Amino acid sequence: MPRYLDPEAAKANMIAKGVWPISVWPFNGKPWLSVCMECGEFVTPTYRNVMRPGRGGCDPCGRVRAAAKRKVPADMAIAEMRAAGVEPLGEYPGVDIPWRSRCLSAVCPGLWEGDPADIRPRLSDARLSKGSACKYCARVAIRPERAAYQMIQRGVEPREPYQKATKPWACTCLNCKADDITPTYANVVLAGQGGCKHCGGRMRVPEEQAISEMLAVGAQPLERYKGVNERWRSRCLAPDCPGPQDRIIYPRLTWIRRGAQACKWCAGVVIAGNVAHDIMVEAGLQPLEPYPGVRERWKCQCMNPGCRAVVFPTLGSVNSRGTGCSECAEHGFKREQPAMVYLLSHARLQAAKVGICNVGTGRIEKHRSRGWQLHATLAFEVGRDAERLEREVLAEWRAQDWKPVRDGDSTYDGWTETAPVTADVPIGSLWEGVVQLRRLLAL
Repeated sequence: MPRYLDPEAAKANMIAKGVWPISVWPFNGKPWLSVCMECGEFVTPTYRNVMRPGRGGCDPCGRVRAAAKRKVPADMAIAEMRAAGVEPLGEYPGVDIPWRSRCLSAVCPGLWEGDPADIRPRLSDARLSKGSACKYCARVAIRPERAAYQMIQRGVEPREPYQKATKPWACTCLNCKADDITPTYANVVLAGQGGCKHCGGRMRVPEEQAISEMLAVGAQPLERYKGVNERWRSRCLAPDCPGPQDRIIYPRLTWIRRGAQACKWCAGVVIAGNVAHDIMVEAGLQPLEPYPGVRERWKCQCMNPGCRAVVFPTLGSVNSRGTGCSECAEHGFKREQPAMVYLLSHARLQAAKVGICNVGTGRIEKHRSRGWQLHATLAFEVGRDAERLEREVLAEWRAQDWKPVRDGDSTYDGWTETAPVTADVPIGSLWEGVVQLRRLLAL
């Protein structure tokens, strides 16, 4: 565009676009006071924007024209709303305008004592909804009466109307009758936390009382009291504490009030490396690497002369359940023994399930009693190869975005090892994929 433009030519161009300038030419990029020749409203577009292809000078008129292009016939709009789970109660107002409706679900959370909730979804929102266009069924809103009822069920009675899930809500505790508590609906109902800071042990207490509570559980504070949620440097007083010589611990008073042990060493949450080593040796396992932690898998070798298998138990399982070498155990999958990979199908669930078992076990019969049908099996000389193939099959299924199949809202034994059976992916196709993976892995 040239640096200089004749003001009269600019005005003529604006008029041709539907807006009549009524002020002095302000140059290209500055707002130019004008009147829309269609709706008669005052507008202040810039000459540069108006001259762009497809642009006009009046934003309100532009929005009306855009909405008209998106508008669909009323019968089609009603059909879309019904498909989204709501029944319109008035004339179709437009795509982006709230439309008074009622939810079609008989168990809608917005229903209260027979009174349906007032919902006003837009057709544009209904098109984007993955489930229901009802804000209550979609769990993005809660009916105030139901919110208050749920708070009372959890031990606190609201003293003011519900406003927002994350906003503090003035309540009275139904247990200790305290009326200075302000929990949020999100914390109490959605997160399952306690509503009263007094009953929940979150209220600050005098230092003398805090010290006495710590001493009562065998912890001697070594510094000033900071607060119930602050770590408090202390010393474990238990004479048989398995911890280090200084027995320094850092419990919180809130943990103590919830029944937790003050000393992490006495609770078995933290175990010294040498103690952990001795526990594994007593269980018949020789560690082959440094102690990784109580919940981490630890590479060990079975000390049984007839086994000597390398296994990966956790110290937690060995210490709490008394387990040892999985290969020597009387029950469970044996990686050193012959095994098979099997594929099952379930007609009602329309699902396939992959699994492994040692030869001669009743694993497949157990699944048959629950409605599963055997499709095919692959035999392996050692179980570790079957285990590897099963792991790769599940990884391939999840990479294809095939989600595990539930039974309604419930789960069942081995449901995480399933995939849907469809017309596009029949059970035969799934089995071909298992066989191909075995060839690729050279098992």
